[in-house]
Amino acid sequence: MNDEYFLSYQIKYKRASLKRLVVFCGSYPQIKNTLYVVTRMHPDVSATIIVLANHDLFRFFEVINEKAFHNKLDVLYLKTYQTRRAKANRLIQRVFYLPLDIIGEKRYLKLIYDTCFGGLKGARVFFSSRCFCSYTWYLLNKLKRVNTLVHIPDPSCDALAIDRSKPKDIFELAWLAVMKLTFGYGITVGRLSYTKFTCIPNRFMEKEVDKAFSIEERNEMMKDFDLDKFDVFDAGSYKVLYFDQPIAGTGCVDNYDTYKVELAAIFAILRKYFSEHEIAIKYHPHYVTDRTMMELGVVLEDFIPAEFLYNDNIKMYLGLSSIALANVKKGLVVSIADLISLANDERSKQLKETLILRSRSQILFPESLEEFERIVAGVSGVKGATADRG
Repeated sequence: MNDEYFLSYQIKYKRASLKRLVVFCGSYPQIKNTLYVVTRMHPDVSATIIVLANHDLFRFFEVINEKAFHNKLDVLYLKTYQTRRAKANRLIQRVFYLPLDIIGEKRYLKLIYDTCFGGLKGARVFFSSRCFCSYTWYLLNKLKRVNTLVHIPDPSCDALAIDRSKPKDIFELAWLAVMKLTFGYGITVGRLSYTKFTCIPNRFMEKEVDKAFSIEERNEMMKDFDLDKFDVFDAGSYKVLYFDQPIAGTGCVDNYDTYKVELAAIFAILRKYFSEHEIAIKYHPHYVTDRTMMELGVVLEDFIPAEFLYNDNIKMYLGLSSIALANVKKGLVVSIADLISLANDERSKQLKETLILRSRSQILFPESLEEFERIVAGVSGVKGATADRG
């Protein structure tokens, strides 16, 4: 496969040159930052929004672009390189593919830049991600030479205590070395208790970014900015909205079968007090999850952001520790964190603390199914914790 064909296969939309305003949007929590930039900070400048490897997020911007902006925006979707070692089952195969993957991905990154960004000069380039953003880092590191970089903090990271220390062991050191060889020497490691990831280094933020807004500055300038005028979705009317999130392979639970049984018991209680059409399920965008566990309710489109689903008809917002729960400003919010057998007490404590720190309203944490049923019965208007709708 030659380079030109490979690039056209990986990149859904190519541009010979981009607009004078470019905004990298890496995740759903960054949508507000992105829309603020293109409508409030630079409303009269043609904008290009870059979405990396999140097709649900890209679909959202496609709909918004058509219905709210009358297709005045450019929305560019870029896939990431598919490494050979990711599909290898044996260690010796992964080791064999490693140098080939590094060379292949470096070549692909250069092709992305040359094809999509090579002619970009004098633009204002906005970004929010500082973590989980190796591709953004690579592109920014090149764009800095003849463009102005501006950073607006990602709100999903406000409450996270990210460890940016040096690698802790030989395996983490080896992983970081591969990242540096692929994306550039300056990239650093970030760490939460359950995962590690690449980070944009502090030195880059201090030396190369022309303006880096603080969290306080971001909050102040966006305090009167809401997303209501971009609500172009007909999400229906429900009484219970459940926000699912991927669990398998995350280390949150030790026994996935136990988790399925516990979740089934939770939904059995919901079924007693609410009918099928009164319950909506919103799966996490951009992730593959087991959809056979919840065989009731109306499944909403994955790509619609949670903020466009909140409304006064909903009696209860339910989930484990999704950011969507934390962002609810008005309404009853219930977390099932204490109803699920999480991997350990420390993991449970961490999930709850992070959710509370991010929350914009009070969150209830029922400690038993009986307590949960009393809450459900109360919001349904049915008297008695064991009442049955028949």
